[in-house]
Amino acid sequence: MLSATPASSRADRAPAVPVHAEPPAVVWERTGSRPGGLRPEEVAQRRTAAVRTERGKTAAVLGEIVESVVEPLQLLLVVVGVLSAVFGELRDAIAIFSVIVLVSAVEAISEVRAKRALQALRELSAPNALVRRAGVAVAVPVGALVVGDVLLVEAGSVVAADARVVEAEGLATDESRLTGEPVTAAKGPDPVDADAPLAERSSMLHAGTAVVAGAGQGVVVALGDETEIGRVGRLVAQAKEPPTPLQGAMAELARAALIVAVTACVLVPLLGVLRGQPPREMLLDGLTLAFATIPEELPILVTVLVALGGLRLAQRGVLLRRLRAAEAVGAITVLLADKTGTLTENRLLIERIDGDRKRVLGAAAAAHGAAPAEDPVDRALVEAAGDPASRERLARYPFDPVRRRESAVWRDPGGAWVAVKGAPEAVLDACAMSETERASVLARVARLADDGLRIIAVAERRAAYVPGDAADAEAELDFAGLAAFSDPLRAGVGDAVAELAHAGVRTIVVSGDHPETVAAAAREAGVRAPEVLHGGAPLDTLDDEELAGRLRGEAVIARATPEDKLRLVRILQDRGEAVAVTGDGVNDAPALAAANVGIAMGARGTDLAREASDLVLVDDAYPTIVGAVEGGRGLASQLRRAVAFYLGAKIALVAVIAVPLAFGLAAPFHPVHIVVLELFMDVGASVAFVSEPTAPGTMERPPRDPARRFLDGTQLSAIGLTAAALTAAVLPAFLLVHARSGAGMAIAAAVAGWLIANVAIAWSLRARPGLPLRRNVAFPVWALVALVAAFMLSLTQAGAALGVEPLTAGALRITAGVAAVGVAIAAAGRVALSLSRRL
Repeated sequence: MLSATPASSRADRAPAVPVHAEPPAVVWERTGSRPGGLRPEEVAQRRTAAVRTERGKTAAVLGEIVESVVEPLQLLLVVVGVLSAVFGELRDAIAIFSVIVLVSAVEAISEVRAKRALQALRELSAPNALVRRAGVAVAVPVGALVVGDVLLVEAGSVVAADARVVEAEGLATDESRLTGEPVTAAKGPDPVDADAPLAERSSMLHAGTAVVAGAGQGVVVALGDETEIGRVGRLVAQAKEPPTPLQGAMAELARAALIVAVTACVLVPLLGVLRGQPPREMLLDGLTLAFATIPEELPILVTVLVALGGLRLAQRGVLLRRLRAAEAVGAITVLLADKTGTLTENRLLIERIDGDRKRVLGAAAAAHGAAPAEDPVDRALVEAAGDPASRERLARYPFDPVRRRESAVWRDPGGAWVAVKGAPEAVLDACAMSETERASVLARVARLADDGLRIIAVAERRAAYVPGDAADAEAELDFAGLAAFSDPLRAGVGDAVAELAHAGVRTIVVSGDHPETVAAAAREAGVRAPEVLHGGAPLDTLDDEELAGRLRGEAVIARATPEDKLRLVRILQDRGEAVAVTGDGVNDAPALAAANVGIAMGARGTDLAREASDLVLVDDAYPTIVGAVEGGRGLASQLRRAVAFYLGAKIALVAVIAVPLAFGLAAPFHPVHIVVLELFMDVGASVAFVSEPTAPGTMERPPRDPARRFLDGTQLSAIGLTAAALTAAVLPAFLLVHARSGAGMAIAAAVAGWLIANVAIAWSLRARPGLPLRRNVAFPVWALVALVAAFMLSLTQAGAALGVEPLTAGALRITAGVAAVGVAIAAAGRVALSLSRRL
């Protein structure tokens, strides 16, 4: 903002006083502007001299595909595919390049979706702005604004830049999505304290906020990234969520697979040539083994599994935006909940009336002067007061941040009736009352404020003449009473907080609202905190260790800035917590982006909050979070099971190929077989796993330890069991049939054994093998398709396209018998490992 970088030659001097604390005269001088606006040559000079950061457009999918292809594993696949084509194995080359394109497209689309937050930020501002230049009001594109422009706004406008207010007539804006305040913010030209929090800077207009009442003028002091909303955008761009255990495991696996694959490409041909075998055949066998080693389907596998899990979460009212959230949401240990619009409905209702209800409501509604009720307080008053009596309005004096009250003068049979409402202290200052009466009213105000209510005072008087101005009208008033308003909790919030606590997820309420209001909402939601921490400067005085100590249990933080929320997320993550953040406003976006799981409101949330989030609550219902956590835990459990099965099958595949090569035999599978078996079979099996219903009692257990490795002891045991069982079910059959009938039929035996054993072993590793078929149709359907495929490929001529010969009766008996041994090993191992309880 201008408080840091004014445009023109003054830009080199960093002012000590922020612009919201300076009087208008000083602001004019600092910006080099004037009430009539800048002259055309000044505008041209500032646009030429200004150095602006122009964000590039969202990267095209093609560019992301290129970036994906140059990753080491993908490059190795490219080399394998090219060499296969060079040596005439076009069928294998086509299969390999198909996998490369598919994997790259999946990763590229995910990257492009993740970059939409900045575009959402740019779209928050108005496309055009009304400014005064050289004494004439003109509409210009937002991109043509310069610091020093005189910005003209009125009700219905969207503010195009940060501007210092220089004139205001009943001017008020809706800043709730930027500050967390659910009421409109009155604006005026008078300076405020230099250290005033954002919500109390009444002398400033902020880009992206809406003008809801009145009209005014402001001198532009910040544009683009230098605005408050731009600052939030930079925080969003810089925020990086931590990798999930699955992401860490995949990175480690990729490094290990790369080493093994490169070793295979070198050693297999070298050993074969030393034995006197043809170099070309040995190189192709080495490439086949390398292709089998690379876990190229894993990104596709995870994408498919999470997409299916996302469909199940969608049935609970949750839109899954990012893959990482599927695993992370079930593991969250702490939830940072925004108040306004998340815990509460972001609307005001009249909670209590202190005084004669009809008199208080009538005078309060009349004080607005029959103007359109844009403010939540006015809407609630008009709705409660009903249709007012027909009167002639003689004058209206809108609310401003100096008087802190508003009034209207109406014709009365005896002369004039003045109705006034506003901040209690400001209204009482204008009332004719004793100090004792004033103290009594303020005591009642304090009691209402302790309950987190927003209070206005109402007064009136009748005069024999029409007052000439606001000071005359708002004098010697008769106190009428108080009206107290609340922002009600969303339905089911209290029960949801309790259910999450029972499942081991504690709640911390973080808001930019007033401390008393936040504390009251937290108490009503069931969050019992020993104290209310204040954001901004008070929170900055606490070092990370001290603040972390105050966040060990449930906590409440009020007046929190976007930086405060981001700091809380990072402190908790640094101490091993898996953090979820809920929010709907621009001020929530940085924390949403940095959290392990960002949860945005779908209906009322800003585009920026939704783009920065991982999950979106379609119905804005807070209890939906409980369903998301439960569904996420079930999905994560089945995802771990599916990945374990995939990796076990991958190890078995490598073993089944490597052992015959070591004995100087042909490889049981060629790349085209590997693509069919892995992409079809392993993905199919994993889809069947992830379609399993959530196990009972999921929310009765604490969340999985965030520090626990994805491939922990239980996972490694399951991987080893799957690898051993599949190897035992396929390799002996290949070797026996090869010895009796040759390589062609041995390949058929390996393919048939792989398909049959996959089905049987996967079924035995289910969490609940005896689950009724109707509870998960995907498993029996996949099993049936796999068995039919085994029959068609190994017993008919259908396998000829893949180089698979039909099995003879003897070869079929060997294949089935060996497969049965592998299944028996899997069943015995299942009992020993008790996978149904440990995974």
